[in-house]
Amino acid sequence: MQQQIREQLCTMAEDEYRAFSAALVPGVTNMLGIRLPQLRKLAKQIAGQDWRAAIEEEDIYFEEKMLRGMVLSYAKEPLEEMLPYITEFIPLVDSWSVCDSVFMGMNVLEKDRKAAWEYIQPYLQSDKEYEIRVALIIMMQHLLKCDDKGKKISRLKQVEMADLFNEKEKPGMYISRILKALDGVNTSAYYASMGAAWLLAEAFCCFPYHTNLYLQKNKLDKLTYNKAIQKMIESRIPNDEVKDYLRNKKR
Repeated sequence: MQQQIREQLCTMAEDEYRAFSAALVPGVTNMLGIRLPQLRKLAKQIAGQDWRAAIEEEDIYFEEKMLRGMVLSYAKEPLEEMLPYITEFIPLVDSWSVCDSVFMGMNVLEKDRKAAWEYIQPYLQSDKEYEIRVALIIMMQHLLKCDDKGKKISRLKQVEMADLFNEKEKPGMYISRILKALDGVNTSAYYASMGAAWLLAEAFCCFPYHTNLYLQKNKLDKLTYNKAIQKMIESRIPNDEVKDYLRNKKR
């Protein structure tokens, strides 16, 4: 990151926030302590300027890495022009915080979901924890939540028992492919496992019928499966009857 941007980041640092954030991201020793809204605001500013020049130099601080990814998220170029930069960035991802903060907002991937789906396939087959999580977050945020015509949708306001057995539920464009892909993902590493569980819980709140079918027969390991069930139960969307049903589905 350019030196002048680095100096600007240092003026935004907060000691108390650094202590709080560092406790949530074990192993990070180069954190300044900058709040995410401030990073996003700066990233938008950089993305509207000569952002390629801004990210030419290597990063020193944790927030520089996150800022780099956010700049890519806000850049206005077509997806095909951004994919090489995203590919260069993914090996830098070494924490759930950078992964989720950057790729939850990588809306450029929604400009061409077909290309995005094809792009993440090698990462779904990876044996590297954060490469897998990146692909899972992309699926959850940018591919899962669309209808059969590709229109963006939200989670259901509530999931009732009838929804779990509604054969007329309209499938989304990617839900079937996402559920099938989950069976082939290596979830032996913790953050890959938690990413898969989060994705499955979100799928349940968007497409309960199709996800419930998957719960009956899948290849997930016990930890990932049970964590997904736990996340579904903790959600406010399934009603009490559905939550009781899910409790009985734990392995």
